[in-house]
Amino acid sequence: MVRKVVAQARSDRYNKLINSIAQYVHQNLSEDLSLERLAKEFHVSRFHLNRLFHAATGVKLGAFIQRRRLEQAYYLLAEKQATVLVAAVAVGYDSHAAFTRAFAKLFSIEPKQVKAGDAPEFTLPNVKKIATEPCFAPDILELPSRTLRGLYGCGFANQSFFRLASSLYQTLADTLGLTNGFDFSKQMVVGVAIDSPWRGDQTESRFFAGVDVEIAPDSEQQVAAFRWEGGRWARFEHIGPYQTMWQTILSIYSNWIIPNGYELRDCSVIQHYLNDAMTTPADELRTHIYIPLADNGE
Repeated sequence: MVRKVVAQARSDRYNKLINSIAQYVHQNLSEDLSLERLAKEFHVSRFHLNRLFHAATGVKLGAFIQRRRLEQAYYLLAEKQATVLVAAVAVGYDSHAAFTRAFAKLFSIEPKQVKAGDAPEFTLPNVKKIATEPCFAPDILELPSRTLRGLYGCGFANQSFFRLASSLYQTLADTLGLTNGFDFSKQMVVGVAIDSPWRGDQTESRFFAGVDVEIAPDSEQQVAAFRWEGGRWARFEHIGPYQTMWQTILSIYSNWIIPNGYELRDCSVIQHYLNDAMTTPADELRTHIYIPLADNGE
């Protein structure tokens, strides 16, 4: 029992460290983000830092930093009408040519095309990490379309929507007259990140907190709808705090989607919460993560 507690404390400490690194990277994209500087900032060795990050996400820290820089540049080009040079400098690139090469390699499209509005609406970064052995065994499901009822809000903080989601679910339960909250054994409680918090201002990232339940007519106008599109989905399970969900999702992309050659549809990832965060220890929280697969995926 003592060993389990010690191991859990160590795991919690490492998860917090990885989250802190990710947040630091997001807030300092224009600065020097070398492994040496990050190791000094977080008081760990460069080797230990990279090993921990890679173990948690399936992506090397250097590749993660480059991806975050370029995703922010994509946002600046697409949403803020920044020039290619301004976007490059804003995310720490000194060379226009180096930025353009890296951007095209990650998104399979040149930055000037994004600037001109010629990019497809759904652009998924290419993740180059290839796993040496399978890490996941998801369920592949054919699901019908369904309409969820809930509330939208904005705000991604500390690597999750947890604070925002808690408020939205409480308001939703009150609106629906659920005085005892949701029954997780009978009601499908779902969360959806509408925007990528890695592209743009995280305080403006939208989140939908919903539930698959019949709505009384007098509550219909007080809630919003979200369409969960039917089709082929891969269902994974995340066990642990919601604050580490992004680590699991990134690892799924790196260690399962890319190595197996799957293509994704233009749909948001769905999170189905299987137990109540208010009554369940964080390390025992269970979440099903639904990834939308294109019909031609094998």
